[in-house]
Amino acid sequence: MKRTVNAPLRSSAGKDERPVLFPWAYGADEVHGALHVGSQGLSEEEALRRQKIAGPNEFRKVRSVDGLGIFLKQFASPLIFVLLGAAIITMVLGEWVETIVIFLAVVVNACLGFYQEYRAEHAIERLTAYIKDRAHVMRIGEYHEVDSALLVPGDIVRLSLGARVPADVRLTEATNVALDESFLTGESLPVRKITHPVSEGAASTEQSNMAFAGSLVVEGLGGGIVVRTGEKTEIGRIARLVTETKDERTPLQKSLASLAWLICAVVFFIVVLLFGLGLYRGENVLDMLLLSAATAVGAIPEALPIALTVILAVGVERIAQKHGIVRSLSAAETLGSTTVVMTDKTGTLTQAKMRITGVITTRALRAHDAFLANHAKNLGAEEKSILSDALLSTDAVIENPSDPVEKWRFIGRPLEKNIALEALAAGIDVLAITRDRRQPLLPFNSTNKFSLAHDKKMMHSIAMGAPDILLARSSVSKDDFVLIERRIHELSLEGKRLVGVARLVGVHAHGEHKNYAAIRNLEFLGVLVLYDPIRAEAAEAVRRIESHGARVVMLTGDLKGTAVAIARDLGWDVQERSVLVGEEFRQLSDEAARMRLPDIKIFARVTPEDKLRIGRLYQSQGEVVAMTGDGVNDAPSLKAVNIGIALGSGSDVAKSVADLVLLDDNFKTIVLAIEEGRRILDNIRKTFVYLLSNCLDEVCLIGGSLLLGLPLPITAIQIIWVNFFTGSLPALAYAFEENRDVRLRRNGHMILNTDVYVLTLVVGVLSSLLLFALYWWLLSRGLQLDVARTVLFLCFSTYILGVSFSFKSLHKPLFDYPLFDNRILNIGLAVAFLLAIASITIPVIRETLQLTTISPPWLLVILGWLVLNVCLVEIGKWVVRALRT
Repeated sequence: MKRTVNAPLRSSAGKDERPVLFPWAYGADEVHGALHVGSQGLSEEEALRRQKIAGPNEFRKVRSVDGLGIFLKQFASPLIFVLLGAAIITMVLGEWVETIVIFLAVVVNACLGFYQEYRAEHAIERLTAYIKDRAHVMRIGEYHEVDSALLVPGDIVRLSLGARVPADVRLTEATNVALDESFLTGESLPVRKITHPVSEGAASTEQSNMAFAGSLVVEGLGGGIVVRTGEKTEIGRIARLVTETKDERTPLQKSLASLAWLICAVVFFIVVLLFGLGLYRGENVLDMLLLSAATAVGAIPEALPIALTVILAVGVERIAQKHGIVRSLSAAETLGSTTVVMTDKTGTLTQAKMRITGVITTRALRAHDAFLANHAKNLGAEEKSILSDALLSTDAVIENPSDPVEKWRFIGRPLEKNIALEALAAGIDVLAITRDRRQPLLPFNSTNKFSLAHDKKMMHSIAMGAPDILLARSSVSKDDFVLIERRIHELSLEGKRLVGVARLVGVHAHGEHKNYAAIRNLEFLGVLVLYDPIRAEAAEAVRRIESHGARVVMLTGDLKGTAVAIARDLGWDVQERSVLVGEEFRQLSDEAARMRLPDIKIFARVTPEDKLRIGRLYQSQGEVVAMTGDGVNDAPSLKAVNIGIALGSGSDVAKSVADLVLLDDNFKTIVLAIEEGRRILDNIRKTFVYLLSNCLDEVCLIGGSLLLGLPLPITAIQIIWVNFFTGSLPALAYAFEENRDVRLRRNGHMILNTDVYVLTLVVGVLSSLLLFALYWWLLSRGLQLDVARTVLFLCFSTYILGVSFSFKSLHKPLFDYPLFDNRILNIGLAVAFLLAIASITIPVIRETLQLTTISPPWLLVILGWLVLNVCLVEIGKWVVRALRT
């Protein structure tokens, strides 16, 4: 079956159609001819014309922020189901006031939850738009970096390590290229790519010379011609399956769903028991049915799922405002539980402004005096030759070579751009070198730590990478090896980053090499000396995160000395036992490595495989691990740890598996995100304790009265009024609380920990028993029933508002933190107190709630009751602090 293509761009000649229809079956020249493009690429005018015909290189959004879906999701809780069931019962009984109040309250709560979640979804969608896929495209012989959406059929593009393929590309160059096509094939193993034609009838999985849009370059470098864009690509044919994402419930949401069903079961049992007890006592069946429904309403913390959704949504939005994109709500939860942060140094702890401070030849490395003299930035002919060779090994290109030299812009990774800039400043013909070079024979990767490029003019190959690796593969004498290795170590101790340059000559220097292990007998030329200063805020950021109870561990592929120097700049006390080098680590068994972990602050010279193993070792000890990464080979580790953190400037591969993407590459943003995660955890606990601590009030009041033969203390409408229009407002306001206790405590990564259970039981049980005791005391004084019910109602409806200030911290005493710094909570409490006042001052409401007026002295009783309950909460917090110590 023929595949859809960009038909308006085909030639009208029938012979030209087949190379466009089946580009994998034809040679590169035939595909170029069919798409009417030469080796210099398209002009800007032609690209613009083609884009008007083919449209932008993007898919129409199948799923965006679904307002109706978010609103309906607010009702998807068994707790809400119970309320709706109670509303149906009241409606059948003809109690329209109760029915309207229940329905109105459910809708109001849903609207509040919808508002915050919808806002957060939109904020993330806006920020995600900042992370755009970029493509290197040739236009009239010059490479430019453009938004992938601007690509058109016929564009010539380059594919670099770690990039996402921007469109369907017929490969014309491929140096050890392997792509991750798992989204198309379901296979996790990378697919090797070639350039020669394959059968016209080959399935997409067999089109090994095609790079499909959305796949990731996990190895090698390549290039080719764009043959399909947008919805005409292979992924475009299945775009609906790919882009329709299914919301996955977070671990918290899953556990709360189970808890909600448990609460429903318990409430159902209690309500049936109360109903039976009422009938046994001779109460009216319909009255007891109505009261049982109201009790179910009162015992259900219906605001809990909505409040927690709001907390998570607000937290994600706040992290986004701090330049961190959280890719799932579960990541927002886990951030607050982080106990170990494994971080690279380049870009996160340092400024990522790598500058060449010197070029040192092998001859200078041998001679100590010359070595010191050449430490300065003083380039002679030999040093310039090394810099030229290094430039040959880079992937940097000039975006605008036709402009004056001082206006040139370089495209490439930061290190490679700096090598090009330094070469330009040294008077080297950068334009000639970047135009004439070929694809590298062996691209750089984090495992082998060097690349190999061929110089076709000089008929030799240039290796560039880790100096110790290249030195070990060189032909220097044993004495020179020891001396040069020592000089390299001395430089690394100053915090310098070193890049080695070596030459491969002889029979294997002309392009036949495809095996890293076979690269031997190199001529070691020297090293480039670079320095990347630490960020001014990095040291303080590390101290802050450690003050929260989490450890920071540095993992780097750099030399031990470089890592130690950076660590000391951060203020770390680094001892010999605090550093573990990759080679030594790989010789340790898992058990031996676990014993070393508590002492280690720096892992130097580690590979991506080492990072993966280190993360799993920490997890095996019960740690919640966050890790930063930016490279292709970091992806497995980012996926394996609890929180993968990718740099915004990193590879598409890393960003595609990360839980958190740093738009500014700054370690400080990690700290802010973890602090926000701590705040989320803290506010979830506050909300849980606040809502569940008063769930037993109605049960104790009604059950106790039925058992002791007392008149029923509260009516159905009173229960519904208090539950919806007073208690729920502060619960939602806790989403905007600051964290009062940022340090991670024992079992601190557990949401419902011992502190939460102790406070819920102590406050919940005692306050409910005291409330019933208050009712018994009021009746024992001979008080009229309507007055006793009114006093009880006011105590019942206001005490939970008063203790909301105590629950602003579950550990600190009441006056150890600001009471009125949460504006939303202040407004919510003010509204709730006004409603309580309105319940006895406005006749219509008073009569509806079946209340009466009371004399002013009873206000002192109500005030005393409020103070008593605040004291009760403070006693509960004292118990929690005592258990901690």
